[in-house]
Amino acid sequence: MLEGATTTNMAAAAAITSATAGAAATAPAAAPHCELRVFRPDNPYVALGLAVTYLMTKPAFANCKFGDWSRVLVGQINRKHFWFVVDANNRIQGFMGWAVTTRDKAEAWVEGRAGLSHDDAKDGDCVLFNAWAANNVRINRFLLEEGRKVIQGKDMVYFKRHYADGSARPSCLRVNDFVDRHIERRKKSGG
Repeated sequence: MLEGATTTNMAAAAAITSATAGAAATAPAAAPHCELRVFRPDNPYVALGLAVTYLMTKPAFANCKFGDWSRVLVGQINRKHFWFVVDANNRIQGFMGWAVTTRDKAEAWVEGRAGLSHDDAKDGDCVLFNAWAANNVRINRFLLEEGRKVIQGKDMVYFKRHYADGSARPSCLRVNDFVDRHIERRKKSGG
């Protein structure tokens, strides 16, 4: 779990730079036929370093306030509510992070009336995606497939689409039986 600065965890945090550079070595080997896969580092300091390194180049995240965005990432990592998408060469191609919460808290978040505390984001019948980045359309489709697994069995999904001009569009969708059927179909087709 990520926590405040101490001598011990500062030494671990200092290793992020070298761990990030050698992330391919820490990632499990990709199956030869598998072009894309999800990956979650066991070490939370490595996960945070990789997330920051990847997301800081994306305009929607590069312009966020440091403290606010740090709390979001640390919360996702501590709850294990995140995935990286990596290619066959273990290069990061995408990222998604989420929170699981109640409907009233999700609606307050998507409408911009309130944020979520760490405790508010652990359990509930709704999922909100508060981090989503993909290098291209193919990666975005892969994230969508993995995202369906995250929302399976939930009632609603919430997200905000951020645009280059700084505007945002809040959205919510009901999770229905189509999600289960789609996941099952993908399993049968080997996708």
